Amino acid sequence: MKSNIMKYSAAALLCGALTLSSSCTGGFEEMNTSPFGVSDQELTQDNNLIGMHFPTIQQSIYYNRGGGGWGYQIFQNLSADIWSGYMATPSDFKGGINNQTYFLNNDWNDSCWEYTYDNVMSNQIRVKEKCAEQGDLYSHYDAINTILRVLAMSRIADQYGPIIYSKYGETKLGGEYDSAQDAYKLFFSELTAAVNTLNEYTTRQVPSFAAFDMTYGGDLSKWAKLGNTLRLRLAMRVVKYDSTWARTEAEAAIKAPQGLLQRGESLIISGFGWKHPLYTCSIEYQDIFISANIQSILAGYEDARIEKFGIINGDKQIVGVRTGIPDTDELADPYKAIISRINVEPESPAVIVSAAEAFFLLAEAALRGWDTNGGDAKSFYEEGISVSFAQWGASAGDYASRSNVPADWNDPLRDDFDSPAVSHVSPRWEDAASNEERMEKIITQKWIAGFPEGMNAWAEWRRTGYPRLFPILKNDSQGTIPTALGVRRLTYTLGEQRNNPAGYASAVQMLGGPDTGATRLFWDIDKPNL
Repeated sequence: MKSNIMKYSAAALLCGALTLSSSCTGGFEEMNTSPFGVSDQELTQDNNLIGMHFPTIQQSIYYNRGGGGWGYQIFQNLSADIWSGYMATPSDFKGGINNQTYFLNNDWNDSCWEYTYDNVMSNQIRVKEKCAEQGDLYSHYDAINTILRVLAMSRIADQYGPIIYSKYGETKLGGEYDSAQDAYKLFFSELTAAVNTLNEYTTRQVPSFAAFDMTYGGDLSKWAKLGNTLRLRLAMRVVKYDSTWARTEAEAAIKAPQGLLQRGESLIISGFGWKHPLYTCSIEYQDIFISANIQSILAGYEDARIEKFGIINGDKQIVGVRTGIPDTDELADPYKAIISRINVEPESPAVIVSAAEAFFLLAEAALRGWDTNGGDAKSFYEEGISVSFAQWGASAGDYASRSNVPADWNDPLRDDFDSPAVSHVSPRWEDAASNEERMEKIITQKWIAGFPEGMNAWAEWRRTGYPRLFPILKNDSQGTIPTALGVRRLTYTLGEQRNNPAGYASAVQMLGGPDTGATRLFWDIDKPNL
């Protein structure tokens, strides 16, 4: 991991010093044209000095700095996107022995850790330091910086467990780990402070963030809503670990002044040279496809979103493929001739946090009897469905009242890969159903709404067990990861093991189990959801 923090250049420091000097000693005639007492040129200079780091931070959350797809392929696509049940591939990677068959590859999985520290954590420190040098003028920039940092690092904590966080950058090599529990405590406190700052700064005349904003055009209130929604997401993540803690954080997020993300307010990454990495992986490389789970569930539901997710094949169908199949050396090309690639264009934006998620989180909170400021589980659930259909430009019709259930899986090539449907819930909300069945409906619809962002979906599958997914057909973990259990985490990087042995040893101790893909994270507890 590259944990040495590069300081900005002496020229930049001199530039900042000159800016501060000129704002204090002259140019009084410009005070009427700038609310900050500095010229437009100087202000633009300061905005750029700080804002220049944000496109890298925002794009790096989805592993797409520079517009390429190869990094995303190994950072997320061949792990979380597959383990979430969204995608699969018949490609004969590493002779068919790879993440899909639960043989975890360090040369793939280490990259998630290294890339995030190099591109998010290093840049967010630069932003933080530069904001501090300007007093409170750019506190709203640092608040957005904080929300992006928590979003990125919560993903890393949910992949690996204990992480280097509170003391990141204090040493040039290695670093001291926080337990995942302590990291979560920091996430909550940081999100609270960031949202409070944004709430305050929405009423001030402040330097615009619009030039660096890939999502909200500089609208601080929407960034505050994102912070609240992320806080609610993480609160629900820890509910099995500590339900009182989860409820306290969840209700605080729900009652925060700006509220949660609403229809049309998803966190969407685009612009600044953006190219959707799934276009590279699925269309150009032809290495990732719609999974059998998507076909079984959405086709069974007659869900119009399925044709938004996948590309119709020559038989005018969306056809998936199961995860972890054998004989990929023989089957790869025949499958690729008939299965559906992901329906994405180079310029398609990436939805990192869907507004629909906020409503499904509220539905679960209401189901648990928490204070949601009005509304019930059914109304939040059905609104989440409506918001998702609108996001995808699909017609919902009577979808929310249907009793359709997922379809059995009939493999297009191999009868021995067939399977009865493993999920049996319908979209229709049933007041007479058990709370557990209604929970499964909520998470299944949240899973559909979150496509194709597999990182959060994989975490929610580990937390809840939903949606029910087809098991892999070939397990190469040599008994380390049971097929029924599935992959629960990534192993720590070889670089950390070799270059930071003390930190690595403490991380494994805090993990509470061996450094394998079968060890559950602190919030991933094997007990009933409700």
